[in-house]
Amino acid sequence: MSKRRVVITGMGIVSPVGNTVEQSWSNILAGKSGINSLTNIETEGQSVTFGGSVKDFDITDYLKPKDAKKMDTFIHYGMAAGIQAFEDCGVEVTEENAERIGVAIGAGIGGLGTIEKTADLFREKGAKRISPFFVPSSIINMISGNLSIKYGLKGPNFAIVTACTTGTHNIGDASRLIEYGDADVMIAGGAEMSTTNCGLGGFAAARALSTRNDD
Repeated sequence: MSKRRVVITGMGIVSPVGNTVEQSWSNILAGKSGINSLTNIETEGQSVTFGGSVKDFDITDYLKPKDAKKMDTFIHYGMAAGIQAFEDCGVEVTEENAERIGVAIGAGIGGLGTIEKTADLFREKGAKRISPFFVPSSIINMISGNLSIKYGLKGPNFAIVTACTTGTHNIGDASRLIEYGDADVMIAGGAEMSTTNCGLGGFAAARALSTRNDD
């Protein structure tokens, strides 16, 4: 079987240095850092108090508030970047091509913030107070799932999880699907939101983070 050529036709990004491709690239060229003191969580008692967090991001620029409420923040980031990329590529989904367009977007750790909050709620108020959206709002494959629902995509749909190589791995496997004729278009990448209390504490305990908080 001859291999097909694979090209990138659209891009999207939500990151500590910008919430669009244009903004991120401009800030990188200007030498602006996305690392600063963390303000989205209480860092008292943590050995690390800084990191790369997304700033000035509003998911309602991309999704209805009632839909966004059912998703963890990592899904927000993946949805926004995926929407940017899909709109950038200009592909029109039709009944004829929907089964040839798929999604491969993963995450290394998933909805850690939602899991933390739900565990606290369970301890304080019991199991009956757990939201019915807890599981679908925190599992890793729901970026791919929600993007497919949004655009009516019926092609390959999965989420590879390989820690820090997750995004690259999903892009690679999506490329192979196109290369060998199993799909014509794939939205591919990764998303993460681990600047939570357990995320920060866990990586610090593994000595995977710098503790030079004053620098």
